Amino acid sequence: MNRVSLGRNLIVVTAILTIVVPIGVDGFLLAKAHMANPLWLPHAKLHCAMSFFAAISLGLSALAVLWTRPTTDLASAAIAAFLSTTFWMGLVLAGVWPDTSYGFSNDPNLINFQPPVVFGLLVDPNVALALVSIILGWVGFALIGSAVGNVGELNKKI
Repeated sequence: MNRVSLGRNLIVVTAILTIVVPIGVDGFLLAKAHMANPLWLPHAKLHCAMSFFAAISLGLSALAVLWTRPTTDLASAAIAAFLSTTFWMGLVLAGVWPDTSYGFSNDPNLINFQPPVVFGLLVDPNVALALVSIILGWVGFALIGSAVGNVGELNKKI
């Protein structure tokens, strides 16, 4: 597999994660803490559903770019990487907003849910998956750029 194919595949994986994981985890696996949480107001559920549709839209848009444009077009590769990672960047940034939390430690619907400890550090699964997705998407772009030519050429095309 050459670098362009590997890079494209990494962006595809990131886009698929963006489509599947938010709904799979928040909509089904942890539904009691989200959409099926009786403590949530309907407007809060609206925002959760909105994030589902945003993730689907971003992931599908990234896939559409990858399937309709040549991967060797650095601008298209950058757009696909951006679209496939934007949801995850939003998740990381949302956790630093006042009065938000990445975890569920005080959620009465998920008793005893504690994030894993790795090398003595609490690792929140949301943040870990977000960072892995962001890295996969942009490493994919970097691989394409390194195979096609100078990533600096992208600036000339935009």
